[in-house]
Amino acid sequence: MENKTAIKEQDMRDAVFDSLYSVALKDKNIILLLGDQGAKSFEKFKENIPDQIINAGPAEQNLISVASGLALGGKKVFVHAIACFITARCYEQIKIDIGIMNLPVSIIGIGGGYSYESDGPTHHSIQDISIMKGIPGMTILSASDPVQASSFVDLCCRISGPSYLRFDKGVSPFLYEKENFDAGFSLLREGEDTIIISSGSMTHTALEVADKINAGLIDLYRIKPLNEALLSEILKKARIVVAIEDHLSYGGVGTSICDLLCDYGITAKFKRFGIKDKECFCYGDKRYMCKEEGLDAESIIKQIKNII
Repeated sequence: MENKTAIKEQDMRDAVFDSLYSVALKDKNIILLLGDQGAKSFEKFKENIPDQIINAGPAEQNLISVASGLALGGKKVFVHAIACFITARCYEQIKIDIGIMNLPVSIIGIGGGYSYESDGPTHHSIQDISIMKGIPGMTILSASDPVQASSFVDLCCRISGPSYLRFDKGVSPFLYEKENFDAGFSLLREGEDTIIISSGSMTHTALEVADKINAGLIDLYRIKPLNEALLSEILKKARIVVAIEDHLSYGGVGTSICDLLCDYGITAKFKRFGIKDKECFCYGDKRYMCKEEGLDAESIIKQIKNII
């Protein structure tokens, strides 16, 4: 696929909820539940379709149980809160109230990785993917740009069971034009010797890395279920496979790719770049924190060159 990096940018949350608003206008069964979140994109709901938005306050466990009840009543429910709170804090409610019954509830988590950098480890969302992977039947989506984030609303509406959508806080540059995202991943840059797989906001860093070392790049936006058949066909041609993510190194994208390589007998060298097995108590902007973890482009390039 041709590299479609553009100058344009948009707030990721606005991209998601502007899209959801457009869909909700046409479908009265769509309900948005908020965990005390505020944004301009919610004002249109309140003004024009107030019966389809509920702010249940900062009580995430209750939010999930309310969503379950609405879904049992025939509603398609979208639940939104900070990623670390809407996953870790209410895992049991997600498992029992939504997962076991395979209900059509879409959980939208803002602030993956170190998005809430200044709020410390209580707000870092570095375990959310591994938590949600443990729910049978849960679809996990990770948006790398506003076009993707917007398109995932329609995808969530078409999923019959539970889903989790993760995205970065704040403004993001565009990587895509209008596209179909049903395949589960996009090949952003051709390459066979070394192939990088990234997800979410780290795809922008991975693109910089891939350009400088002439590697292929896959944006893995559907983390679960993987498109194993198509992914394995691409990866079996590679000599080196690299995974880059803003999540703990174990349990996230890197683990999924490692499992895939083993299951399909792919013998490529494998290197994962993720957050180390410790909490981060340093403070700074997201770029600084990623550099401290060795997740900046320069550090990643240096380590990859050691194994090429």
